[in-house]
Amino acid sequence: MALPKRIIKETERLVNDPAPGITAVPHEDNLRYFNVTIAGPGGSPFEGGIFRLELFLPEEYPMNPPKVRFLTKIYHPNIDKLGRICLDILKDKWSPALQIRTVLLSIQALLSAPNPDDPLATDVAKHYKENEADAHRVSKEWTETYAT
Repeated sequence: MALPKRIIKETERLVNDPAPGITAVPHEDNLRYFNVTIAGPGGSPFEGGIFRLELFLPEEYPMNPPKVRFLTKIYHPNIDKLGRICLDILKDKWSPALQIRTVLLSIQALLSAPNPDDPLATDVAKHYKENEADAHRVSKEWTETYAT
C-alpha cells in the first residue's frame, strides 16, 4: 500500500534533517511505525538519558494525531506506567497542520517542563507538587537506571 505524499515528505525530513536530540526512523516493514529516541533535555532531571518511544501514524493521519508512547520507563507526572503521554496536541488540540516533528519537539519540551496540574501519573504529580526536589531526584535516578 502506497504511503500518502505527506507522510513520505515528513519521513524524509525527519531522517535527513533531524531535530536536535531526536531521531525517528521508520520500520522497514511498516513505514507508518517509527522507532524514536529523545535525548533528555539539558538542565532537566532527564538530562543524559536516551528515551525510546514508538510512534505510529494511524490511517486517518493527518486528520488524527499520531499515537506515541514511551518504551523507556520514566518518572514524569505526564507519562504513565504504560508510557502513555498526556499532551494536549496528542488529543483535543491536535491539528492537521502539526507534523511528526512538532509532536516530538513538544514531547521533548514536556521533559523540560513537567506539568503536574494535568497529570497522567497522579502519584508522580503529587510527588512533584509536594516535594519537587525529591521528585527530581527520583526522575534522575530512573533516568540513570532505565535511559542510559
